[in-house]
Amino acid sequence: MKTLNYLLIAVLAVSLASCGASKNGKAQALNARGADRVVLVKELNRKAIKQARTEAKNLKKQGYQAFIGDLPMDRQVENSLLKTVDVNDLGYQAYIVGHAEVTAGNITAAKSQALQTAKVEIASLTSSMIASLVESSVANNEITTEDAVSINRSIEASKGLVIADLGQVSKELEIYRTLPNKNVHLVLRLSYNAGTALEAARRRAQEKLEGEAQDLHKKLDNILKLDRLPANSNTNIRFTD
Repeated sequence: MKTLNYLLIAVLAVSLASCGASKNGKAQALNARGADRVVLVKELNRKAIKQARTEAKNLKKQGYQAFIGDLPMDRQVENSLLKTVDVNDLGYQAYIVGHAEVTAGNITAAKSQALQTAKVEIASLTSSMIASLVESSVANNEITTEDAVSINRSIEASKGLVIADLGQVSKELEIYRTLPNKNVHLVLRLSYNAGTALEAARRRAQEKLEGEAQDLHKKLDNILKLDRLPANSNTNIRFTD
């Protein structure tokens, strides 16, 4: 994690260095940031692939298997972890990844429960990200504590609507094992575009803030930006060193 943090700091430093420079200076800074992003992506991918191999091996030992017609389990695990570290062209996290594990009496029930659970986690992660942004905005005197309470209340109240808004979620991992009592234990990981998730949360929160002051709506717009998201907050999956 230390390496990842150093790389993120390096990317941020290059971004700040470009402010106020001439056009030529900005172009050079952007090129440098692009080079740093390549290094960042390579390091993130290397770490994800390394963990994926270890995780896939452990899952096989526990008796998990992929469904017929799906990608091999090794590839699915790798894809799901790569999505947790994927970044967009500006170096900001690209996806939110929801993880679910459920036990049910049959495959159909397990799939249905896991899908809902993973969507709930994506919405919860989105809310947690926003809570972090709001807290940071209060600390930086961008909004008042009263504003923060109103915004957090609207976000929490609209979480169910955000879950309903989740459209094209991508299934990155879906594996299962049959337990001794014949029940099915299923593991599911879904990915969802981080920008789209924030936009859905913003739109629904705005609806809940209808009776509030107009400047609070503008403050919410300023807070919910992808470049402000705290690093590594887009999933509950954790990397091992």
